[in-house]
Order: sequence, then structure tokens, then C-alpha cells
Amino acid sequence: MTTQQSISVYAQALQSKFSTTVAPVPVYANFNRNFATEPKFVTWQLRSVHQPVYTGTTQSIKGIDTPVAQVNVFAQNMQDCFNITNTIIQNLHGYSGNYGSLYVSKTDIDMLFNTYDDDVKLHQIVLDCRLYIPC
Repeated sequence: MTTQQSISVYAQALQSKFSTTVAPVPVYANFNRNFATEPKFVTWQLRSVHQPVYTGTTQSIKGIDTPVAQVNVFAQNMQDCFNITNTIIQNLHGYSGNYGSLYVSKTDIDMLFNTYDDDVKLHQIVLDCRLYIPC
């Protein structure tokens, strides 16, 4: 039987990794973008957790947990939005290593779409971030 991490461990790991990756751009978990006063910022939300995938013959890694986070990049300027997104993709897609104290064997990041919200005057790019975590 495998042991999966707590959801709060995943949340802390995501906050830690995204904050260091895009610093000094602020990173928020489930932040209400309508109250944002920064010209650019990143939000993330855990969307799917605890999907064990049993693979391979290695006895020490019998399961892989694959939490998915939705990551939203917001900026008043479209170029800033694309630059922050590129920073995330270049630094984390295919990444293997630590997210804070959590070891991730691989990170997949997919850009889903970009848009503009005329009410709050912010460009937005939505990403999917899937972590593969041995458990």
C-alpha cells in the first residue's frame, strides 16, 4: 500500500515553487482577482488530487500521485502576461526536483488559453500544472 501526501503539503509546495519562480511577482492561492491592485500577479488552485497510477517494476516507487493545479497569470500589459507565463513554462515544464520540501519526479505544464477581462482590465493566461509525485 502506498502513502499519499496531504493536500495541504501540495498547497504549500505549489505556493513555495511558484513564488520563487516568478519573484518578485506576487503569487496567491485562490485570490479574488477582482480586488487585485497589482499590475501583474499569479494565482493557483488545486483542481485534482490523489490519482494514484501504479507503474513499473521498481519496488520502491509503486505509486505516483498526480495532483493538478490550475495556474492563472494576470497582467495589465499583454507582454508582461506572456513573459511571466514563459518564465513558468521554461523553469518548470519537465522539472524534476523539490517544490519546497516536496520531491516531484516530473512537472508537466500546458498552456490552455489566453484572454482579456475588460471589467478588471487584465490579460490572463491559464495553465495546467500536473505534478508526478512518487508515493
